[in-house]
Amino acid sequence: MKLPAGVKYLILAGVVGLVATVLIHRYITTKTVTIVRPTDQVVVATVEIEPGTALSGRMVSVATWPKEIIPANAIRSLEQLEGRVVQTYISKGEPVLTTKLAPVGTAAGLGGLLKPGLLALTIRTDEVSGVAGFIHPGDLVDVLAELPSPSGGGEHFSKVILQGLRVLSKGQITDQTGEKKPQVVTTVTLEVTPEQAEILNLASFQGKIRLALRNQLHKETYVTAGVVTSQLITKSPPPVAAAEETPKPQPEVKRKAEREVEVIKGMKRSSSNL
Repeated sequence: MKLPAGVKYLILAGVVGLVATVLIHRYITTKTVTIVRPTDQVVVATVEIEPGTALSGRMVSVATWPKEIIPANAIRSLEQLEGRVVQTYISKGEPVLTTKLAPVGTAAGLGGLLKPGLLALTIRTDEVSGVAGFIHPGDLVDVLAELPSPSGGGEHFSKVILQGLRVLSKGQITDQTGEKKPQVVTTVTLEVTPEQAEILNLASFQGKIRLALRNQLHKETYVTAGVVTSQLITKSPPPVAAAEETPKPQPEVKRKAEREVEVIKGMKRSSSNL
């Protein structure tokens, strides 16, 4: 049976349209396929949590995260946080890590800020010794001591005795994220080892101590010899004596008499001394 020419074109157009529809459907399906990734639970902070704070249920919640982005030391359940104290600041939405918690059994407060084996020691400060109030919790400071010189003679000795100490609090403020406006306080609490505590305690009673603020990224240790009072007054070295030169003989110059008379006779001139 012979089909009309117009019908053939209609059938061909229908086949082409059907093939195009199938290809477009496959393309869209491929692009919109959602890859299912494995997930797991992780505990995140629902508020900003300051160091030294005892965790409670209102501060944290359980969230579902892709396994591939969950840190290895993240807390997975609320039961693991029972009685735990935060040692390092945790921001809102951040997963709670074991490295940011104080050891099990640590009480809330300043003791929760201390690292194991370290002590908190408070020293007196003023506007000068406390860097004009620019020191804040979390900063690193060096300690300078001014003491009577062991050699005597009325001299004083100044030296950097401790370096890179962490500030736990200024006055009674332990907030590391509060306003950083200068505030002069009468005390600053530092985190020290037992040996550093002995040095700082003795220096504070034997002389004067002063804090020096250092850059947070500067972890190196200075090596200084200290300075005594006499070294503040520098003396210039004595000038080198010039070698004496043998005077060179000078041509003899005829000394003129104190009074000389010039005699003129015609075209001739002559002089005579009196």
